Amino acid sequence: MLVIFILILILVYFVFFTNHDSENKDVIPPIIDIETENTTANPGEIINILVTFSDNVNVTKAELYYKKANSDKWSNKSILKGEAYIDIPTDSVEDWYYYVTVDDAAGNGPIGDPSIDGSIFYTIRVKEDRKELVHNVFIEEGTGTWCSNCPQVANILHELYTSGDYNFYYVSLINDTNSEANSHLKEDYNIYGYPSVYIDGGYDVILGAKEKSVFEEKISKAQKREVPALYLNVTAELKENSKEVNISVEIINYEDYTYNGRLKLYLTERNSVPYYGGKGIYHFGLIKIIYNEEIELSSKEEKNINEIYDFSKYNIDNLMVIGVIFNSESVEKYSDSEKEKPFDAYYADASKGALIVEDANLKPEVGITNPKNGRLHIFGKEITATRGFKTILLGRTTITIFASDDSKIEKVELYIDDVLVKEFTDEPYEYLWKTPSIFRPKHEIKAIAYDDEGKSSTTTMNVIAFILL
Repeated sequence: MLVIFILILILVYFVFFTNHDSENKDVIPPIIDIETENTTANPGEIINILVTFSDNVNVTKAELYYKKANSDKWSNKSILKGEAYIDIPTDSVEDWYYYVTVDDAAGNGPIGDPSIDGSIFYTIRVKEDRKELVHNVFIEEGTGTWCSNCPQVANILHELYTSGDYNFYYVSLINDTNSEANSHLKEDYNIYGYPSVYIDGGYDVILGAKEKSVFEEKISKAQKREVPALYLNVTAELKENSKEVNISVEIINYEDYTYNGRLKLYLTERNSVPYYGGKGIYHFGLIKIIYNEEIELSSKEEKNINEIYDFSKYNIDNLMVIGVIFNSESVEKYSDSEKEKPFDAYYADASKGALIVEDANLKPEVGITNPKNGRLHIFGKEITATRGFKTILLGRTTITIFASDDSKIEKVELYIDDVLVKEFTDEPYEYLWKTPSIFRPKHEIKAIAYDDEGKSSTTTMNVIAFILL
């Protein structure tokens, strides 16, 4: 009887105690899922790592391990609340790595995502929050209205510019109409002859009238050259009911070193003076350099410059401002192929243009195509160049005028010595000058073209005329 009682007690123990403990023992590991996984960040950004986890009882420990890509040691912090933050430094573009582990009270972990020891990790790809950098080539064209080969170069440059196939801005430095342009060509570029084209501050030089392919090749080469990582933007805002313009310049140095250079702002005319022969005009002719200062930017520094200018004496619709940053380091270059005309080249590292008025109605183009500037003419026929580039007429001469506009030419007026001698409403714009001119040989020929909105352009030519009949 006693034996039976003992057996019953043993059975009760196994049924109510042994099986109960086995059923309540936690042997199930936690489950983890990182929502953030691989991601990207900018310098200075705070990245929120989001994690979801669960356990049949409770997760008691959750750790976020993280480090810089080049670090040998992991740092860690609790992520038990389901989220934690990683601060990306502002002065670094280095990637960061991280992983997460969780465990429960029974020690069924740790369980890691994507690993428990960092052998596999997620990546925070740190990329610089930089604005798009495009190297706009800057071109300065040394030219003159007296230069017979210069129109070819002027036309090529403007054709390439308007095509949109190349990233560049250009300025026409017309030596006989602008003293600042003339001084710049002589003093800074030691110019040898005309036309001369200086690309990116002298990085490359094209002397003389060359084929279009030469310009395409040189511009493409300059566009692809390695330049400092500079962002440059120029904007122009015309104040309401005035001709005051606010010019704003933004510069960012994305390099890891301090950048030193010089910022210049070129004020230009979109439609400038007629070139030699009168069949077209120069574009972006220099009016003046309105800003010329040294700049220094430390690594990752942003600089903003704001200037207000009074442009009341100019045709606002016809203006464009071109900002250029030149490097402070000079390179010896030459304006001639024989290397006898050296100059210190300060390469243009960035350039950006801004129209004062977008979609403006530009003034007409007008030029005197005959007689030719600086030539001797006999009965209207061009004979040869003259000493001192004087325009000389012997005998009656047919004056011909070129006029064009982005909308319509309304009329063209021809003046001789400020006396209106002919008004044209249709082409051809031609006038036979046969009034005797013996005792007063010096005269001024002037043509004025008007468009259908009343805008006008004027061109003049001083001549020495001996017209008998």
